[in-house]
Amino acid sequence: MPEPGAIPQYVLPLAVGVVAFLYASVGHGGATGYLAVAALLGISPALARPGALWMNCCVAGIAFWRFQRAGFFDIRIFWPLAAASIPCAWLGSRLCLTGTGYALVLGIALLAAGGLLGWGIRNHDNNLPHQPLGRSAALATGAGLGFLAGLTGIGGGVFLTPCLILLRWAPAKVAGGISALFIVANSLAGLAGLGPGALVWESVFVGAVILGIAGALLGTYCGVARWRTHTFRRALAVVLWIAAGKLILTGT
Repeated sequence: MPEPGAIPQYVLPLAVGVVAFLYASVGHGGATGYLAVAALLGISPALARPGALWMNCCVAGIAFWRFQRAGFFDIRIFWPLAAASIPCAWLGSRLCLTGTGYALVLGIALLAAGGLLGWGIRNHDNNLPHQPLGRSAALATGAGLGFLAGLTGIGGGVFLTPCLILLRWAPAKVAGGISALFIVANSLAGLAGLGPGALVWESVFVGAVILGIAGALLGTYCGVARWRTHTFRRALAVVLWIAAGKLILTGT
């Protein structure tokens, strides 16, 4: 696989900035998008996985700050989800999937994420009454998504947000704020589990981080302002599916 230095210097930062902008607008960190870009560019998982988690922390942290300030957050829903997800994310990150096994698991995750992101909440009626989140359901959901997050290098928000909305556990904007902090928590746990493998460096990453943060600031501003994101969600879903197809068919 080519390393970032072999890729034109502007491609990776520009792609990261666009992904951060679009994902942050709905309260996500964008790890599935970064990993999809990495797969399409042929960047090795040893760099892509921790790199996506670091970007998750930056972008989802900004998203949480924006959504929480606007009142779109509920600590009562967040804490039981996070209590189960954090240790499971750490555990998942300790399992070193490589080669075809990693490509297959990540490919399936990207396929599912694309469906949920693009079409999973299409017909949801946000005016329906919301249901209380039971403790056992929260712990089971948090544990499952945390383990998947650690195993693949994502934050789990792309799966949590549709769950919160479709099961009527939280309104859409509140779901975005909850998912943002959930992503940060899982990403930090995943990085801790990677140990020294979390410390990656390539010069092109500097530009990627700068454009990622700029994209997140603009995306969260637009997202909190209640813009419609259906078209962007579906465009991202197609990118995820293309990357998933590459991973599943080629094993790399």
